[in-house]
This record gives sequence, structure tokens and C-alpha cells, in this order.
Amino acid sequence: MLSKSNNRSISEQIYRCVHCGYCLEWCPARDASYFDIYGSRGKMLVFKALLENKLKITKTLSDRVLNCALCKWCSYKCPEEIPTDDVFVSMRYEVAKRDLMPTIVKKVVKNILKKKNPFGVSTSEITQWAKEMKLKKDSETIIFASCMNTTMGYMDLIHNFSFSFNTLARIMDILEKLKLDNLIMIGTRLFNLNKQYHQTLRNAVKLLREIGIEVGYLFNEEPCCGKPLHTYGYLDEFQEYAKWVNKLLKEKGIKKLIVVNPVCAYTFKVLYPKFIEDFDLEVSHIVEILDENIDKWSSIASYNKSIVITYHDPCYMSRYMSLIEQPRRILKNIENTILVECERSRENTYCTGDGGIEITHSTAAKKIALKRVEMLLKTKPEIIVTTCPACISMLRYGVKLANKEKEVQVRDIVDFVYEALRHHSS
Repeated sequence: MLSKSNNRSISEQIYRCVHCGYCLEWCPARDASYFDIYGSRGKMLVFKALLENKLKITKTLSDRVLNCALCKWCSYKCPEEIPTDDVFVSMRYEVAKRDLMPTIVKKVVKNILKKKNPFGVSTSEITQWAKEMKLKKDSETIIFASCMNTTMGYMDLIHNFSFSFNTLARIMDILEKLKLDNLIMIGTRLFNLNKQYHQTLRNAVKLLREIGIEVGYLFNEEPCCGKPLHTYGYLDEFQEYAKWVNKLLKEKGIKKLIVVNPVCAYTFKVLYPKFIEDFDLEVSHIVEILDENIDKWSSIASYNKSIVITYHDPCYMSRYMSLIEQPRRILKNIENTILVECERSRENTYCTGDGGIEITHSTAAKKIALKRVEMLLKTKPEIIVTTCPACISMLRYGVKLANKEKEVQVRDIVDFVYEALRHHSS
């Protein structure tokens, strides 16, 4: 396993667990699966048994350790302050080393290493959003679009047509072998799968320009940040990949990244410095930029009528990076916006069913998404606002499962702010 976490070995962290059960309350994976083995306490007991040679690492264990969204709830609740998310990733590392990961995880890893995105789609599809935006490639400050923001329409497709990730992976493999993978691009354009997510990226650029920040974009040279490699425990591959990304960015003369996806923001802000000695790029989530420059846009941000909204805190925004008040200040500075807080918000937020679990355990992910939507609907919102493309996809699916599509929308905060500026000017 990994040698250290918070200056203690992973083995030490496992033995520090007192199995108190505080982590089980509101654990999404355990709520969806009903058994303690899917919660943090159950996993820690299994890991202890492994250390004592009472159990062996098997495919069954792989299934158990992957049935977790890494939402960091258990780390947040732990009275011993054990970084259980680090422990879980370390156990996944052991599973990956033994080649016991399911096929779909191996496919995602292969796609990232080979095609620089988890779905394995072409770079022309990923960069489609930036056409006609007149973005320069040679800029010290760039917008990092991320492979999630550019391809999340595939996730919506899977949800809406009840595909499985395994099915999609097999279809793409067959098309690639037949050299017909360009059909994916044609189909994407025909059905405009990624339209909403691409518009969010365009709106992000427009908002930055509104406050006087001009950004560049790497277009087909933009890599994936590599987070799925870390999520699934391919830590050696992640380190080498991160070094390559760091080298690429430095060769391009980039000094600052403005990121729309909180998963990427966390990866660059927190993980890269842990795995790379010389990573020194400045990294900001766009919410931080909008908050820091609130005086430059808030006076012209308003809606024509009162809108009741609630804000969903993505785990990577709240528990991983403590970006909690920034989005709230942004929303409260938009005229005619009524923000109603969900009972489980801020650090107490509840997962939406992403974080990797939607790929490996789709049934559990659906249950989690529906449960989170039901919590948010108690605030009686017209719009659920959030800041993560994966959360948006899962929340939209949860709204569909709750049969509330005609009553409530799910919007990215970037789109919500941009629309407020448009309403004011119209």
C-alpha cells in the first residue's frame, strides 16, 4: 500500500479506526446498498483483516472497495480524523496491482493514457465548444475545459437510454477496430449530446471577458488532468501522467489555470503538488475568480422576476477544497435570486452518485442521485444550481427519476450568472 498519509502509514491509519460507526450515518454507498461492508467502517474492518492475513485481495474485494464515491464524508465525520479516502485509494492501488479491476475501469484507464479522456473520443469533439470563441493558444493564463465538461453528454446518454458503461465501451471498441469511430463524432454532432456542457464553457469565457480576464486554450493539446487514474488506484500511472502534464504546461509557458470542473481543480491544486516536486502553477476554480471580482459584474446581474433556487455543494468543492461561501456570495449578489439552503449542505452535503461509482455501480449511483434530489426538492426550488458537470448529470437524472423534470431545472452556476447578465441587459 502507499507508505504515508498525513505522516502515518496506511497500516497505522487502518489500526487507528475504532469502528465507532459515526461514518455510517449518511454514507451514500451504504445507504444505497444497506450493508456495512459498503460503508467506511465495514471497509476498514476488511482492511484490518487483510493486514492480519485473514483475508485475501480478490475480485469480490475489488467490487466492495469500488462501491464508494470517495465523497470524503467518512473522513469529515471521523472523530479520529483518519483520512479514509486516502486509505480507500491505497486499497484500490493494491487491487489494481493484482490486475483485479473490472473491465470498464481498465478501459477508462486505457483511454486516458492513450486518448487523454475517459470516453476515448476524438480531440476534435472535445475542442468543438471553442470554435468561434477566438481563443489564443499562446497565453500564460488558460481556461482548462476538462474532458468532463466536454464529454458529459455521454453520461446523459447512458442515463436516458439505460445503457451501461460496459455496453458503451464495447460499442466504441468495435467501431475503433473497424475504423468507424468517426461515427461517434457524427452521432455526437447529430444529436448534440454535449450542447449544454459546451455552452457552459463558452459562458465561462464570456464571463471572464466581462470582468476583464482574457484566457487562452490549448485546444487539441489539452490533456485530461488524470484524476480517474488516481480515483481507481493507478497511482504509479497517475504520477507519471501528472509529470507529463506538468512538463507540457510548462513548455507552453502557462502560469495560471482557470478551471470550471472542481475535480480538475482539486487534482491540480492538491494532488499534483503531492506527486510532483516542481508543480508551481496557480490554479483557480472559476467560482473563486467570480467571487474575487464580484464588484465587476454584480451590479448588472439580475433576473426579471424572483427565482427560488437551492445550491448543491459538490463534495470536491466543499469537503475537498472548502469552497463553500464563494458560490453563495455569488448567488446572493444576483438581484431577484432567493437562495434556500438544503438541510444537508456545505460540509454536510450529500453525494449525487458520481465520483466513479456511476461507472462501476450504476444501480447504487441511481439510488444516491434520487435520494440527493429528494433532499434538494424539499426546498421547493425552481432551479438547482451547482458547480460540477458530473453532479449536474447525476442531478438531472435524479430529477428525471423523481418525475420532476417539468418543475425544476439543474443549472451550472456559470450559466446561472451569465443568464442573469443577459436578463439585465435585455
